[in-house]
Amino acid sequence: MWKRRVITIPIVIFLGLLVTLTAPIWILVFGILSTFRPIQGILRAGLFLWCFLWCEILGIIGALYIWLRYLVDRDTEKYRSRNLFVQGQWCVALKVVGQRLFQAHFVVTGLDALTGSDVIMIPRHSSIGDTILATVFYTFPNSKQLRHVIKKELLLDPCVDIFGNRLDNYFVDRNADDKDGEIRGIVRLLEGVRANEGVLIYPEGTRFSSTKRLKILKKLPAHLAERANRWTSLLPPRLGGLKALLQSNQKLDLLFCAHVGFEGSSGFRSLMNGGWHGRVIRIHFWRVSVSDIPKTEPGIEDFILDSWDRMQTQVERLTKLSR
Repeated sequence: MWKRRVITIPIVIFLGLLVTLTAPIWILVFGILSTFRPIQGILRAGLFLWCFLWCEILGIIGALYIWLRYLVDRDTEKYRSRNLFVQGQWCVALKVVGQRLFQAHFVVTGLDALTGSDVIMIPRHSSIGDTILATVFYTFPNSKQLRHVIKKELLLDPCVDIFGNRLDNYFVDRNADDKDGEIRGIVRLLEGVRANEGVLIYPEGTRFSSTKRLKILKKLPAHLAERANRWTSLLPPRLGGLKALLQSNQKLDLLFCAHVGFEGSSGFRSLMNGGWHGRVIRIHFWRVSVSDIPKTEPGIEDFILDSWDRMQTQVERLTKLSR
């Protein structure tokens, strides 16, 4: 862990300072380049990257302060809550910056689903942008915490690495040979769940793209491929981790999150074409009571597939509203 951070933290700080010191030059160059239609969003993308790097640097400084402040009492609730606060502020800051730079507008429905008992949150995953939704709309405003299932590749992000490891999360290796071991790691997130705490998992395992969808469909068993052909806007859910999580769950409701509008921000490069400028981000939440989750393994699998049918329906509905 420390060997990794000795590399990633200096790189982020160096890039932040470099981008800041050279800002007059690249802002002028990007401003000229943004007059060309194929890269008309390059200036906004550059400004967002600049802000992102400083969010990272400030997050690192905040993490260092908390580490020093609670040097001898890190097992306390205050230590955990301070880390949650900085993590929440980091996500909110990125949302505000992105919203203002790209003049995006959020329309949220199903807000009643956000109140009530604690949850396992199950969102659609189409973009780097949608990773902040759980924090911005659910955990931060309601003083909740979600234990995240996070792909190991994100350990290269210093803030995700530091706060993700200080809090109760699981970094999953999607290419691990020991699939059962990874599933056990996901299920362990349910152990010792406190009040106002739950779990977040992205069943698709990676961001949606049409290319990824076609590749996955070719590998699915015939009975699943036939069902998955309906999900034109979604990747088929990876059943192993989610199924095991629902089988072990005794008390958490499910909170589903469908959304559209982030499709133009699958990566920093895709922001440069200007496709995300002025987007309306439509989000819809719905809740399923723990008492309505089937108890048998076949029943849980059917329930997941039915839920993905509903996710596809909601995505189609939100897409029509945006036209």
